[in-house]
Amino acid sequence: MSDIRLDSHGLLEYNSSYGVLICRECQYAIQKSAVDSHLLRHKIYRGERQKLLSSIAQLDILEPELVPLPTSESQPIDALPIISGYRCVTDGCGNLCASSKRMKRHRSEVHGLNEPTSFSSYALPVKLQTFFRGTKIRYFEVTSILPFAPTADDKNGNEQYSGEPQDEQMQVDTAMLLPPQSEAMIVGAQSKSSVLDIDLETMTYFHHFVTTTSLTLPGTENYWQATVVPQALQRQWLMCGLLSLSACHMASVADNQRTQQIHRQRAAQLHLSFLAGLEETCVDDLGDVFYEESHKAAQQIGCILDCVYWASDSSDRGNSKEMANSSGIQSFLAIIRNLVSPNVADRSAGAQIYNDCDYRPATYAQASRILNIQNSSASRSLDARECTLPSLLNRLTELPSRMAEVFGKPDEVRGVLAPLSAIASLIECCDISFASKEVGSAWNGMTLWLIKVPAHFNVMVSNHTLVALVILAYWAGSLVQRAEDCGCWFLKGSAKKVLMLIAERLPPDNRGVQGLVADLFT
Repeated sequence: MSDIRLDSHGLLEYNSSYGVLICRECQYAIQKSAVDSHLLRHKIYRGERQKLLSSIAQLDILEPELVPLPTSESQPIDALPIISGYRCVTDGCGNLCASSKRMKRHRSEVHGLNEPTSFSSYALPVKLQTFFRGTKIRYFEVTSILPFAPTADDKNGNEQYSGEPQDEQMQVDTAMLLPPQSEAMIVGAQSKSSVLDIDLETMTYFHHFVTTTSLTLPGTENYWQATVVPQALQRQWLMCGLLSLSACHMASVADNQRTQQIHRQRAAQLHLSFLAGLEETCVDDLGDVFYEESHKAAQQIGCILDCVYWASDSSDRGNSKEMANSSGIQSFLAIIRNLVSPNVADRSAGAQIYNDCDYRPATYAQASRILNIQNSSASRSLDARECTLPSLLNRLTELPSRMAEVFGKPDEVRGVLAPLSAIASLIECCDISFASKEVGSAWNGMTLWLIKVPAHFNVMVSNHTLVALVILAYWAGSLVQRAEDCGCWFLKGSAKKVLMLIAERLPPDNRGVQGLVADLFT
């Protein structure tokens, strides 16, 4: 038997025929050096992870470049997504491409042919899979599940296949685009042969995005519906990104594990097509008048999907536990910063942005005013907001003196001023975040802090300075958690993961340091 399930969760599958270890949830093979960090991201900890690593160590897992590829007559590998692509029919070539545009470039660069001709005369539509992603992608052909049928000639008189995207971007297999609401729907959809039926099923994700998901995403009012949707209707790869967001959202609100898993699988397949199409626009569409807007939308979509996969531990970044602990937090902070609109600070109570490490009297004055207002109201009858905010503000005001007792005097002035400024900014941002229960307030408060903190504080975080990690833990435990609770579904699990990564950086035998953050982990 070539396929071996290694864990009780059904997460990992070893295929001995090709020497690959496949994550069934992420739908790609894991490099041997990345197994430890990948298990950690799937919340497989300590004893269970060590048992799995011991079992995996006994397996013959090949490096990506050494993995043999299946023959074109092979059946699709169940744990991997299927995409629609093309095979070059030039004698002795057989090159595989994931899009018609890439195939045309192959014909020009490799075979030196540029003259107009029917696409079908030099490329054959096929079904493709790949074990690995990123720089390790190596496509292989598998037996087609749904046949391609030629359509009427296009306006230039060139024969086209129904499997070739009209915008000549990468296309996901239509069976993989079906957005099932239940197992019964999936079975029913697979038995349908009408193109209209398939389109109607696929439109479920689109409808959910327009009516629901688009209203939950960061951005100016109507940005997603008025700007992104029209762009996606012109570019299939961008539509794949939009639908992937919708699938992720539907997974986050699904009420049973089976449905969640189905939506996550669809999201991963659509994400793969989105990334492939985005890569091609960077090379081929620089002269397109729509390039700037579509690329901006793609960056936003990519960042939100990165948030989803980072928080849910579904990404394969790093190749060791050390990298998981260090670059993991940095990756999350970079994703959020890239997602934030440049004008976010202007929309947040007129707050200023600081990027250096100088002492800021205005920041501390504003923090003091906030504290005075909140403390004076603490004795009154408190609503839900006031019950949580005064307690948080009290802890933040006590934090500098508590840290001084634990860490002592810093070696340089910046080691004092940068953390104090970060705490003062955190107080300001808490006031913004807790101003209402609206998702916009919580999101602005969380992201504004990353913009306001001094540059030297960011250096301290990247160097894993304990003082900075403690303050970062308060940001995660208060503002990131607040954003999750108020409706930022794509951040679900982020606060817990940041705190977990910070906890693994703190000295376990230092009660003073542990005491500074103990209440954040309860």
